[in-house]
Amino acid sequence: MTKYYGRRFTALFSLLALVACVPASNPDATAVARVQSIDLLQLPNADWQLSKGSLQLSFCRNRVNDALLATAEELNRWRLVAQPSAFPAHRARGLAEIAALYSEHNVMLWQEWGTVSSQSYRIVTKQDAAPSSLLDALARLGRDERICFSEINTSAED
Repeated sequence: MTKYYGRRFTALFSLLALVACVPASNPDATAVARVQSIDLLQLPNADWQLSKGSLQLSFCRNRVNDALLATAEELNRWRLVAQPSAFPAHRARGLAEIAALYSEHNVMLWQEWGTVSSQSYRIVTKQDAAPSSLLDALARLGRDERICFSEINTSAED
């Protein structure tokens, strides 16, 4: 009888340990699909515009920063192919976090580059919409508990 309860306890403990490892953010499938489709595009284009400046963000979890690691040249090369298979498989984790931010704050981010500690993003809006405000986006995203560092960079103006 003791073995039975011991196994049951072990199974329960294992289940709790697995649940604890699940990321807190769980964006809806529509947000993930939209972020992934926009991430494949060369922007700006006839449908989408980019903010003049950029936001530099650093996620508090290193594995998210690692998942978004890419030089501007790599991102451009992957986007020229315009196929999800061109991107590294681990990038999906980072895009899921960007989709969660989009779901919760309604700020669509398009990555310009990424290092092991931070990434640079432009804000994406529909071509016929009013240009997005970097200050508004920074106010929304900078308070998110997943973001440890945020900064506006206006030197990227066109």
